[in-house]
Amino acid sequence: MKTIRSLVAVAAVFAGAVASACATTISGSAESITRLEHARAANPTSEEAARNLGIAYFKAGRYPDARTALQQAVSMNANDGVAALYLGMTAEAENDLPAARTAYTSYLSVGKTRGAKKQITERLALLARKENEAAAKKAIAEEQRLSTTPGSPNTVAVLPFSFNGADTSLKPLERGFAELVTTDLSRSPNLTVVERERLQALLDEMALQQSGVAAGSGVRAGKILQAGRLVGGNISQTGQNQLTASAFVTNVQTAQNIGRGATDQQAVDQLFTLEKNIVFGVFNDLGVTLTTAQRNAIEQRPTRSLQAFLAYSRGLELEDQGRFDDAARFFDNAARIDPSFGAAVQKGTEARNISAGAQVNASTVESSLRGTSEGAAVSEATGASMGASAGGGAGSIADGLNPSVAGGATSGQGSTSTQPMKDPSSATASDNPTTKTAKVTIVIKQP
Repeated sequence: MKTIRSLVAVAAVFAGAVASACATTISGSAESITRLEHARAANPTSEEAARNLGIAYFKAGRYPDARTALQQAVSMNANDGVAALYLGMTAEAENDLPAARTAYTSYLSVGKTRGAKKQITERLALLARKENEAAAKKAIAEEQRLSTTPGSPNTVAVLPFSFNGADTSLKPLERGFAELVTTDLSRSPNLTVVERERLQALLDEMALQQSGVAAGSGVRAGKILQAGRLVGGNISQTGQNQLTASAFVTNVQTAQNIGRGATDQQAVDQLFTLEKNIVFGVFNDLGVTLTTAQRNAIEQRPTRSLQAFLAYSRGLELEDQGRFDDAARFFDNAARIDPSFGAAVQKGTEARNISAGAQVNASTVESSLRGTSEGAAVSEATGASMGASAGGGAGSIADGLNPSVAGGATSGQGSTSTQPMKDPSSATASDNPTTKTAKVTIVIKQP
């Protein structure tokens, strides 16, 4: 349950950060929103007016209103990254994770600010975990209904293996070995294999991970996952340099084992040969006939280094415990030992993104927009400078909110200076370089 509690806390932190951002919303929020509502009513076909109103609603904590306005803006212009970004943050504030993921993914496609895109990439990695946890909670809540509906015989879930031996450095193979079996079973198009992360989320919810999964157990998890077949097994250290692995296939509905089971023994340094022999036996018990091409694909090794794979397996173990920073270090170590170990590189990036994603909130995203053209677009809604000009758009909103200043600026009593406004991100060759100019009017009254 540790992982679930930690990510629930992350969701609360995000909501709290949103509330904090609302506390620093535009001055005269109600009056400003009223003006933006009037602007929207006066020009109902304006995507910009819908977006501005949606952002203002979001910053005021009016999420249902924000979502309606931002959805309208996105429907009018699918290439408006700012609207997509705020739609994602609004959906997440409402705890609609699938909608948030869709909007965030859209921002990654059409958004312009590198810093914000990096943060959203990190946030998406965390949202994937949160979605799995939410699905697990929902599935358990519907367990009675799901348990009475048989899963497809071709849907397979692979439980963590159980390790028994004196060398505790090999214990992480419980996760790593199961990951190899999961990957290899996925090579057959005749099978649908439950994703490891989805299964682990359910095991976390059921609190099975603390005591391990013994042979023959896990049927309850299989029923909830709507899997027709369950693969489980164990690894035993038989002698200093020998490993024996066994695997069995269970019919989830009857809780009876299928086939003869698969058993093999190999030297420790022949771990991958051991796993391949086991998985071919599992395919046989599942009644799946493999083509030559499929067998050749299964024979591929993820790495030639046992030490790299042990580090990778330890990373999986730590990831399942919710220790993403520690997991990333082990994945990185695996990739350092074997730079060609692609899965280790991928998992290291994913673990770092999940960890960083927990720190992403509305305030950090808005900070990354400062000084960019997208930040200027936000300024149109907030009436507060984010460090760049939108070529007059932000100025026109500001004039509407403060007509006395606007009137003075047109009285003829003052001096005008025009200079280029450079997007600060252009210094790092990143986001939104702009050569637009901003007009600054200084009014000097005679004493």
